[in-house]
Formats: sequence, C-alpha cells, structure tokens
Amino acid sequence: MRIGEVARASGTTSKTLRYYEEVGLLPAADRTPAGYRDYGAEVLDRLDFIRRGQAAGLTLAQIGQVLDIRDRGRPPAGTSPTCSTPALM
Repeated sequence: MRIGEVARASGTTSKTLRYYEEVGLLPAADRTPAGYRDYGAEVLDRLDFIRRGQAAGLTLAQIGQVLDIRDRGRPPAGTSPTCSTPALM
C-alpha cells in the first residue's frame, strides 16, 4: 500500500506516517522502483496499536518502548521486565 492508502485506511495523515517512521514507531517502508513508500498490510495493525496506546494516555516514547519489547520479544537492557499496560501487549 502506498502512503496515501495507509493514511486513509488508518484515519491518519501521510505526514504522521512519515514522522512515525522517522522516530522508529513504524519500520522503514519498502520502496517501489519509482521511490514511493510501499507498506505491507501489517502496518495497519501497528497504527491501531499506536492509536490505542495514545488513547490509554501513553506518550509516543512510551509506545515506542512497548513496541520495542513486542518486536524483540524482550525488554531493552536496563529496563524493568514488567509493563503497566498489559492490555496493549
């Protein structure tokens, strides 16, 4: 999916998607031969997770930490192995 399609499907903007990619909340999108971002359908689940985290009162930095734990399967070194928001995991 191109960035505009993802933005429409997720109820966000292309600018927000670029920002989330820049700060690491979204993995870098593949690129088409023409250089357009090409996202997989799984990015919609990740965006929903980010939106639910924000609705629960988490900052984007906190959401990023939770996503890092989820992506790696373990917490980063020097952090507590517990999460105060199990419904987000």
